[in-house]
Amino acid sequence: MKFDIGDMLSTTVLLCLFLAIFFGMIRMIKKMKATIPVPPPPTMQQQVEDLTKRVTSLEHQVNNFANRK
Repeated sequence: MKFDIGDMLSTTVLLCLFLAIFFGMIRMIKKMKATIPVPPPPTMQQQVEDLTKRVTSLEHQVNNFANRK
């Protein structure tokens, strides 16, 4: 079995390409882990409760304003 310079060169290039892809993927995975997870969006029930609190607060403000006059 005889190896010439072309075989060694192509093998070296393939090895370097594989290593570059490998370390690139590791880097991407580390970046993904480092990002802050986004909190889940509020559910419909939470939105209803928040709006109910705001409406109640506004009703109190209207009553206080009406009582002043």
